[in-house]
Formats: sequence, C-alpha cells, structure tokens
Amino acid sequence: MARNKIKANSVVHNKFYDKLMKYLLYFLASLIFFLNTNYAQSDPAADREILEGLNDIYNLKFDDAQKKFKRLQISDPDDLKGFFYESLIYFYEAMPTRDEKIFEKYLEHSENVIERAEKILDKNENDYDALYYKGLSHSYRSLLMLSLNKSLMRAASNGNDGYRILSSLIEKKPDYYDAYMGLGLYKIAIGFVPEKFQWLLSLIGFKGNIKEGMSLLTTSMQKGKFTKTDSKVFLSLFSLKEREEDDRNGLELSGELVSEYPGSAVFKVFYSGILLQYGNVDEAISAAEDALKLNTNSFQSEIKKSANALLGTAYFRLNDFQKAADHFEEYIKYVNPEDRYNVYLYTLGISQELNGNRDKALEKYKNVRNNFINERDGELDKFFYRLAQEKIKKPVSEFDILLIKGLNLRESNKPDEAIKVYEDLIDSKKIDRYKNDDDLIRFYYDYGLANVYNKNPDKAIEYFNRCIKLNPENETWLVPHSYFELGKLYSKKGDKKRSEEMFEKIFDYDNFDFESFLEMRLANFVNK
Repeated sequence: MARNKIKANSVVHNKFYDKLMKYLLYFLASLIFFLNTNYAQSDPAADREILEGLNDIYNLKFDDAQKKFKRLQISDPDDLKGFFYESLIYFYEAMPTRDEKIFEKYLEHSENVIERAEKILDKNENDYDALYYKGLSHSYRSLLMLSLNKSLMRAASNGNDGYRILSSLIEKKPDYYDAYMGLGLYKIAIGFVPEKFQWLLSLIGFKGNIKEGMSLLTTSMQKGKFTKTDSKVFLSLFSLKEREEDDRNGLELSGELVSEYPGSAVFKVFYSGILLQYGNVDEAISAAEDALKLNTNSFQSEIKKSANALLGTAYFRLNDFQKAADHFEEYIKYVNPEDRYNVYLYTLGISQELNGNRDKALEKYKNVRNNFINERDGELDKFFYRLAQEKIKKPVSEFDILLIKGLNLRESNKPDEAIKVYEDLIDSKKIDRYKNDDDLIRFYYDYGLANVYNKNPDKAIEYFNRCIKLNPENETWLVPHSYFELGKLYSKKGDKKRSEEMFEKIFDYDNFDFESFLEMRLANFVNK
C-alpha cells in the first residue's frame, strides 16, 4: 500500500501523546537505570552512601552523586558498586544528549565494570554481586545501543549476555529481588517488538512476555532493596492502557513518586506526562510548571525541553493556541540534532495558523526535517514531515478546525462535548460537503473514538465499520486502526471470535503509518 498522509486535525491524535510518553520513557529510563544494586554481604556504611547517592540522582544532583560513588571506589577498590554507578552516570548523559563522546565514555566505564566482575568470578563463580553487575552492565550496553541506533548485532550480543547472566543469578539465588527488575524490563521490551523486527529475537535468543515482565517488576518494587522506586516508575509507564479502560494504576504510581520526592523536577515532568495521557490537562500544566520551578540542578535543559513540550500540548488541548505556540517556541530552543522534533515544529505551525498567522506557520512547516533515523521511531518524523509539506500547499480548513476542536475536547475528558461538535456537523449537513473518503474516514474515526470514550460502544462500532468500508487515498492508516478499535470493542462485548477476526484483519495491511505502533498497542491489549 502507498504510504499515507493525514490532515491537520490528526496532529493532536493520541500518537502525539504517545510521542511525548515515548520521549519521557527514554528520558526517565536513562535516570532510573542507575538504581539497580544488591549486596551479598552488605556494608551498612556503603549502603548509606549508595542510598544518599541515589537520592542525589533522583533530585538531579549528579555531581554530588558522582563524588559519593568516587569515594566508594577509593575506600574499597574491590567493590564493584562505586564503579558501576559511575558508569551509569555516562549512560544517563548519553541517552538524552545522544553525544557520541559520552556514549564512548559509557562503553569504556561499563567495560571496566565487566572486566572487574570477571576477575571476581574467576575466583568465585557464585559471587552474586559480581554476576549482577556484569549482567546489568551488558543489559545497559544493549539498551543504549538500541536507543541510539547503534549496531543491532552488538546490541543483541550484549542483550543475550545480560539476560543469560541475570537469569542464572535468579536461579542460584531466587531472593536476589533487585535482579528481577532488569529481567522484567527485557521481558516487556521484547514483548513489544513488532512483527517486522521479530528476526531480532532470534539473535537475542529469548522471547518477550509482557504479563510476566510486569509481574517481575512488581516483585522488584515490593521486595527489592534498591529498585523500589525505579520499578515503580516503569510500572507506572507500562500500566498505561487504552484510554477507555480507565485504569488508574499508572496515575496513582506516578503520583506516589511525586509525593515521595517532592523536590524532584524529573518526577514532576514524569507526572505531568502521565496526567496529560489521562486527559487531566489542568493538573498536567500545574505539574509541568512545578518542574520548571524546581529545575535548579543537573540537566536543566532537558527539564526545560520536556516541560515546555508538555505545556505546549496541554494548552493546545485547551484551545489556547497562543500559549501553546509560546511553549513550543521555548521547547525548540533546547532541541539537539538527534531529537525527533518534527511533531513539535508541525504543531507549532498549526498553533500559529490557528492564531491567524499563516506566515509564521509556513516558516515552521518549512523547518521540519527530512533526514530521518531509520529505526522504529523514525516513522513519527516521516509522518509529520509529510503533514508539513501538505500544509505548505493548503492551509487549515474549517473542517480541520472543527475536528481539532472535537479532538481536544475528547482528549481533555470531555467526550460528550466532543460528540456535540461532531453531531452538529451531521445535523447542519456540513459533513455532506466532504464526499471524498479521506475526509469521511477522518470524521468517522474521530466520532467513533468519542463514542468509545463516552461509553457508547454500539455507536462506536457503527462508525468504525463505516471506516473499514471506505477506500481512502491518503488516510489508509485509519483502516487498520479502525479494525483495532473494533477488535477491542468486540472483546469487551465478550465476542472473542469476532474480536480475533478484527485483530487478524490488521495484518492484511502493510506499510501504513504507525504500523509498528499499532502492533505494540495490540500486543499490550491482548497481553494485559
């Protein structure tokens, strides 16, 4: 099938939230991967030093944390802990900055940890801490290589080693609960691998299982010595379900993090993103603003970038396009060349156009980039590049504006008001002006989602069934996505056979927008 294009209203579709959450996931993953350790024979003084260092990290006081880890290295050169944590400082810096020199620095330091662990294991193959730090170092090397689009072969090799070592550790010592987090994350991550990346699993050598991974994370959160907080972060992210499921677990867990670390700017940003995902726009704004007030320590640029992206989106949801534009302009100041920023530039352009400034909008549309990263995340930049090219040729229409208004209401927990916007289009006969399948499928799909959120499944089914009967030229991606929505609806009605039929129809389509993302949503839904 031809790759699809999409009209202006879809800029604020759920994918926009998913991009934000994806960004936050990478940002927070790099922070919380610091916090994995355990001790076969614990030194109380060293424990306190580690705990204080971890608190520094949560509060983005990296220089203070590094001093503590250096002191541990000096006081006990044979203890891996200080070296392990110092290596992860470079991991944390490399993940969001994507700086090649910092990436190489992390590889150098993590290799030092692995070599030290191997020397210990040569003397005692059952040294649990040495197994743990060696396995975890291999795991982080794999995760960082995958995140930064490095060699898949090297990433697969390190991932295989890390998983094998951590699995062996748990077999030998089942109560080494902190190791459960690393295994849980890998189980979940591999469980989300889309169909076209399944070949990678044969290289890594193990299969994913989302449900099992969640169980492992829960164990590390409840019983781990130093992984309670980081496990809670990941559980709050992976607990996010389809919006209509109204599962509050992710929101509650992220709220607990803010309560436990009131001075942490990064947890405020994280909480803001979760609130936005749940449609709690005003609370999301408050949390993001709090993050900016607390932003006095390390990674100030990353906090400013994240918080302003969230604030821009939140104000867009409130149809306050001037404030949205102001925050997106602030976000752009902090992007680096490796950021996938087309979504924000395009939304900034839409905001300017809705403010009545077509010239500023054109400037933003023309600045989106077309040099894409050839990995799964690259589909987002490509998607918004195409949108920008379309908007350069054709400004936002009255129809686009109405759909944007309806979508913003729907995604702000006001589905009944959104439905009124769509029904006014029907009652006024305005929808009759839009006879082509591309416009009709946009309307039918959005109206169907509003009814899903408003707990009117029969009406939703009616309009998603209309979607799958259309033959759009540019909006083809909405057809398989409509099959997904139908599969969910039939599942909730208890019609398992029909639900499975709808899900199977998704795979009749190929090379459509957000194909990998849809497969991940499907995996999450069927494995919940």
